[in-house]
Amino acid sequence: MTDRGTASLYAPDHVYWEIYEHLPTLAACSPVPVNELRQRFEEEYLPALRFVTMSTEQPADSQVLAITDPDDVPLGQLAKLVAPCLVFSEDRHLRRPGLAPADWRGAAGFAVDVADGHGKQQVVGMAAVGPGWGLIELLKFIGRKTGLSPWLLGLALAGGGAYFLRKPERRRTLGEQLIPALETLNTIIEAAMAQEQRGLAGLREVILPAPEAPMIRQQVAIVLARQREPLLAQEIQDLISGHFPTETVPTITEIRSVLSHGSEFVGMSQHRWQFGRLTAPWRP
Repeated sequence: MTDRGTASLYAPDHVYWEIYEHLPTLAACSPVPVNELRQRFEEEYLPALRFVTMSTEQPADSQVLAITDPDDVPLGQLAKLVAPCLVFSEDRHLRRPGLAPADWRGAAGFAVDVADGHGKQQVVGMAAVGPGWGLIELLKFIGRKTGLSPWLLGLALAGGGAYFLRKPERRRTLGEQLIPALETLNTIIEAAMAQEQRGLAGLREVILPAPEAPMIRQQVAIVLARQREPLLAQEIQDLISGHFPTETVPTITEIRSVLSHGSEFVGMSQHRWQFGRLTAPWRP
């Protein structure tokens, strides 16, 4: 889900410790020894996760209040803070209030379909337009070195191509090679689009919906949780105005107050902020 930046994965702090705590239990009922499980988690999963220190304020949301296990409350709070989102958990204390779907693995499959389908479209698109963009940049480079207009160079190249294709057998050979290639690319793109749409349709059935009247803290969290790089308060405000067009846009002062008082937000260099943080492997 995270390979191409299609999704971001978050977990409250206690999940980090629970994973390490329960790895020996998992290994006891698995053919894979605990050292290999730990290595796989630390190399493949840990770099894709951001851990969030949830504020200690009392929950006010009805779904969060319906969680009967206190250990699961931070995850419920996190989900309601950044919704719309998916909660990947099979814990009954999160399924009963409707925070987690009945089948989290099926929901994860929908998310993978979206990421995989979108990624395939990007790869095929780059393969199709990459040579063209490379040619444009080459013409610009030659133009800078020779002082000639790139447009003039392009016309000269087009004229050379027309000269090369003046013979019918050359045009026929080009068509025999080009048309099947274009048809193959089109087939791949259509299949990738169908995969992405299939995933989106499945996600709509299980996703935790966005809040109807988000507070400023929720607005900041929602936009910041969807960014891969830390942002300035001004950049956060710009994103809020675009993401919540019907809501009153908070001032820079209000946004900075939320960022500085919320433990979920991590200050980085040069007054930039991010949601959650990457965490290194645990060593006793």
